[in-house]
Amino acid sequence: MTSMPHSFARRLFCTAATVSTAWALAASAMAAGFPDKPITLVVPFASGGSIDAAIRVVQPRLSAELGQPVVIENLGGAGGALGAAKVANAAKDGYTLLVGSINDVVLVPVLNKNVRYEPKDFVPIGPISSNSPLLVARKDLPANDLDGVIAALRAKPESISYGSPGMGTMQHLVMEDLQQRANVRMLHAPYKGAGPLLTDLLGGQIDLAVMVPATALPHIQAGRIKVLGVASLQRQPMIKNIPTLNEGKVVKGLEMSGWMGLLAPKGVAPDRIARLKTALEAALASKGVPEQLTAMGMQVATATEQRQFADQIARDEAKARSLSVKLQ
Repeated sequence: MTSMPHSFARRLFCTAATVSTAWALAASAMAAGFPDKPITLVVPFASGGSIDAAIRVVQPRLSAELGQPVVIENLGGAGGALGAAKVANAAKDGYTLLVGSINDVVLVPVLNKNVRYEPKDFVPIGPISSNSPLLVARKDLPANDLDGVIAALRAKPESISYGSPGMGTMQHLVMEDLQQRANVRMLHAPYKGAGPLLTDLLGGQIDLAVMVPATALPHIQAGRIKVLGVASLQRQPMIKNIPTLNEGKVVKGLEMSGWMGLLAPKGVAPDRIARLKTALEAALASKGVPEQLTAMGMQVATATEQRQFADQIARDEAKARSLSVKLQ
């Protein structure tokens, strides 16, 4: 084989380098011009829930970082699937994003065969917070702890009801897991989000609910509802006074943790994802934002969680696929 002349090889290398540089400059210019119009953040639950409240803390700082208005759109229903599906099918330009959670991004599409999107249909931008949920009860429920609830259910099956933000949500699965471990059955009332659920719990229309600390704590502190425990193996640093659900006599090994974060439809250009990621991290580090989220009972995402967000989603998906619960 005849070797390539040195001068030709050099010209070819220089041409390739020039093309590569041109592509890099073009990508940089594209990133510099993005965004040039408002961005919509779809919250896949009704207003009034913890995800809605948290993103409204981050929203103005994110808008400032991006230099464009950031609009929140609440689209509840089907355990978050309606809003998530809208984003999954949105234009791949980075202007429609999902304020997602383990519920709508992972659990609902994995457990419900009728949902027409999958976790792989989203590109992770970054996490916002994580938490372990609380089991709470209407303030006048006779039982004051989980063992009391279980005793009442064993004496009279399905005499206690619980609400969830939707079928297949983290909250629903916590209660399914609890019932299996305790060998009891409750009545399930699925809602379109945490806001309507909270309204009915406060009004005494349902007995129990699983809620994230951000939603539950203000009402616990005001005496409007009572807390029975946290769904974790150890007590949580921010709420050390609340026992775990595993500290009773019956249930052991119950654990579930949730997260919320920002995601884009699959297919958005990597430079735009990088721009959004940088803006989100800056917004979360802005003065006052961590303090406000912490005051709401949320654990703000750490630098490690930022780096491992895609891995976290993959682990949650694998765990969800191993569950026996299937929704129609």
